[in-house]
Amino acid sequence: MRLCSACLFTVLLFALSACSSSRGPVAEQTPLAYQPSPESTPVRLTAPAAAKTSEVQDAVKRVFKDAAVVDTNYNPNFLAGDFNGDGSQDLAVIVKPAKLDLMNQQLPPWLVREPRSKRDLRIASRIEKDETLLAVIHGYGANDWRDPEATQTFVLKNVVGNDLKVHTGQEFVTANSGRKLPRPQGDLIGETVQGSPGYLYFASATYSWYDPKTFTGVETPPGAFHKPRAMR
Repeated sequence: MRLCSACLFTVLLFALSACSSSRGPVAEQTPLAYQPSPESTPVRLTAPAAAKTSEVQDAVKRVFKDAAVVDTNYNPNFLAGDFNGDGSQDLAVIVKPAKLDLMNQQLPPWLVREPRSKRDLRIASRIEKDETLLAVIHGYGANDWRDPEATQTFVLKNVVGNDLKVHTGQEFVTANSGRKLPRPQGDLIGETVQGSPGYLYFASATYSWYDPKTFTGVETPPGAFHKPRAMR
């Protein structure tokens, strides 16, 4: 009787083993399509608030200290848009030098560029007295250009003209259908400078000028650029 019980146990064990091996490996569970993390960029649910003059002056003070001030001879003298295409709103504001020695310091915390010039980026561009400049302060974090950490700034020479207006990339393509076009990374600033209509745009780590009559399809060579604070 004991022998039969042992045989029956052996047969059952063999059957269970065979059944288990025939099932094959268990399929891995499909991960969720979206897995939020603390490092994810916050999703903007509402449009950024319209810029106030006092906020613009605060931003200029934060970046330039006493080196430059907002130029009140222009109206409007500032525009907001995502000019470098990183999803954060930037500020473009017309400024003028207040202290030339600070504007021309050896290692300024901003980059001076001349989008309408072919000059070598390795040669420092000197800012002159009473010169009109366009400062573009890139946004940072949830508060965009208003954020205390938003200090990445380009100072653009010889680009302040008339009828400054922000254009989306789609508006730019539609308005210039059939022409050779650059590949801007974000919004553009359309204006007329010295009688020539064109656009300021950000691509290849710097700001360039698009003239629909003279553009050949060749982008401006990349130059040095400020990295966001998180990358430094």
